[in-house]
Amino acid sequence: MKKILLAIIIFAIFISSEMYAQSREDIVYLNNGSIYRGKLIENVRGEYTRIEIVGHNIIVVPDSSVKKILMDQIIPLQERENKASPVEMAANVGFYGGSKNSAGFTFITAYQFPFRMSAGAGMGIEWFDHQQIPFMADIKYYFLKGSFSPYIYTQGGYAVPLTKKTESDLSNYYGGFLAGIGGGLRVNFAKHNALVFSLGYRYQKTKIVNGSYPWYSSFYQPYETVVYNEFNRLTFSFGFLFN
Repeated sequence: MKKILLAIIIFAIFISSEMYAQSREDIVYLNNGSIYRGKLIENVRGEYTRIEIVGHNIIVVPDSSVKKILMDQIIPLQERENKASPVEMAANVGFYGGSKNSAGFTFITAYQFPFRMSAGAGMGIEWFDHQQIPFMADIKYYFLKGSFSPYIYTQGGYAVPLTKKTESDLSNYYGGFLAGIGGGLRVNFAKHNALVFSLGYRYQKTKIVNGSYPWYSSFYQPYETVVYNEFNRLTFSFGFLFN
């Protein structure tokens, strides 16, 4: 589990550094009033300037037309809310109160509707009484338009065990129904990137079938006991959203 959590942390650091770079841009101002925003590729004094703009288009501007160039400028908040696509992907790390091994990582792909609602589906890896893979549907409603908005969410789905049977005994692990509800906050810090935080409630049901050989049986015939576990957890999660 420690190795997986370390990998999640390294992934989060990598994503955050990439997103931080995307929240800045170079700006080329022309004498005729035009402005090009993007990534400066080449600047040859007295000859030309090459800049890559939205859509990976490369513009070549004669040096005589350039008024000034500003490098590594922070993108204004009002411009960061513009999205290239209504399809969004979110990577989240979650912690579930009440158990030392309750944590998880999920990846959700959603479609953002014009009326501030999104619907999507995802999967991941989680720990309750054992490791499992959740498959879930996710619905969110954002109260505000723009780069900063609180939201509410609801989730539902089913989790399957990552390892169904243990090597040390005759126990078989099974998944179960899952559901969640809560609220959160979304903060856009780039045109296509945002930080998301949430606090809510999570329900998870699992099943364990225990088998054993009774010592008094001359034929050593195993018998089974079925244990149903229900987890009610307060959950906190944070992650990155991009499209």
